[in-house]
Amino acid sequence: MLEHTPSPEEQAQILQTIEMFEVITRTQPDDYQSLEILKEAYTKLGRTDDTHHTSRKLAEAYFNVGSYALAMQECEALLGHDPNAPEVLAMLGDIESRLQAAGQTLTGGLKHGLIAKAMGGGEGGLVRLDRKELETYNLHERGEEQLAKFLVAQQFFPEENVTVALEKVQQRNKNVQGQTLAASLLVELCGSDTDKIDQIISGLVDRTKGAFIPLEYYDFDRQLARMLPDNLTLGRLCVPFDLISRTIMVACCNPFDAAGRAAVQQSLDYTVSWYLARPAAIERTLQDVYRLQPKP
Repeated sequence: MLEHTPSPEEQAQILQTIEMFEVITRTQPDDYQSLEILKEAYTKLGRTDDTHHTSRKLAEAYFNVGSYALAMQECEALLGHDPNAPEVLAMLGDIESRLQAAGQTLTGGLKHGLIAKAMGGGEGGLVRLDRKELETYNLHERGEEQLAKFLVAQQFFPEENVTVALEKVQQRNKNVQGQTLAASLLVELCGSDTDKIDQIISGLVDRTKGAFIPLEYYDFDRQLARMLPDNLTLGRLCVPFDLISRTIMVACCNPFDAAGRAAVQQSLDYTVSWYLARPAAIERTLQDVYRLQPKP
């Protein structure tokens, strides 16, 4: 079977993806989701050396977050190209030692990182994979109260300020429909204070172990946003911004919106990789896609 050769337009899009995700992985070296995307992008362009280099980084990222089964898979793939690579052999030995010390085997179906948190009912994961929840999500739940609790707990704002802002946002979003942008709790509280927004997003990235995407600098295909219904893009302030093979990347500004994420996953026949973005960047992107007037 012949491999698909990317068209010039596809190559240009892949190169842009590579440029953006190289920046992300330099600042977030353990962001294995971004490394997976970067590795696949290199593979599509036939950049073998870059693919192997990224595979090495991916093995390290998996190892650092305790995903030993996936780290071992990457190591074995690397050894297929260079059977005597000393660093890879050393990592493989470390993995086997840790698994033996923990009394684990690779046949046990290890769950890792955000997936393990989600399956175990832990807090903070950007990705929920348990099927039961995906089938019973309630779109009336928007995760705004959870975000409000986070803002108070992390002392970004006094509780009384957050309570007032939350009531306003919930009232505005109560009957959001058509081509109307939902209100953002972060925008309601921060206004145009971009430094405060960035502080909060940094805290959310630390809290959720997610990844940040500077969406305002991303040149993407408008049709990607149209892959989701309006009530999930405009109504939840989330936007698909890139597609690599079977993985679609979606930006959001409230990682606690579990119902919205579940609805997005059910709406797309792709693996969804989630990223945090500034709410203003998401709003401007959606205004551009849907040709909406900017908010006053």
